[in-house]
Amino acid sequence: MSKQPRFPFDLTGYACFSLINCPAEQAIQLLKEYPGLCAPENRVSFSFQVAALPEHPAWTLVRWPQPGRFYDLMNLTLWLMGYRAGLGGENPIFAALPPAERAAEGPLLARPDYDNQFGDSMLGYWQDWSFAYTIPGESLRWIGEDVFPQEYFFNGRGYSSTGVQLDWLKDLERIPAWVECEIPMEQ
Repeated sequence: MSKQPRFPFDLTGYACFSLINCPAEQAIQLLKEYPGLCAPENRVSFSFQVAALPEHPAWTLVRWPQPGRFYDLMNLTLWLMGYRAGLGGENPIFAALPPAERAAEGPLLARPDYDNQFGDSMLGYWQDWSFAYTIPGESLRWIGEDVFPQEYFFNGRGYSSTGVQLDWLKDLERIPAWVECEIPMEQ
């Protein structure tokens, strides 16, 4: 086994995204409501970009302006599922793509742990290591090497019918209409 990546993860330079299978308007509504879950102190303004994926318009792409706290990266991705029927989507995914100089580290991928009855944990994969992240305790548990390969997040376990491809996130210039959504979040 190779050495585990250190936590908290250093995502400096990474392009971070939350993807959800709901209309962009619903994702924007949920983004605007999210600050109500955050602590009121130490807030800074985050300006998200939101757009439907041209290749699969049922999916909305939420582009993070900078890597936030790992807690918010995961919690907001879960929040995009919505808190009532008809608001949000069913299959949120978090993806962080490395800059060219860190390409060897690979992407960081995460999705909810649907087997967790409380719905408050994410399963992820980074640098060949798989992890489980529990939101309330902000705790991370390493599961092992290659337990959840990239295909687990984008080509299997219910995602194969969506057609989402990681390569679609590498050429963002082809997305014509980004909508800005600015919210305050903890630094």
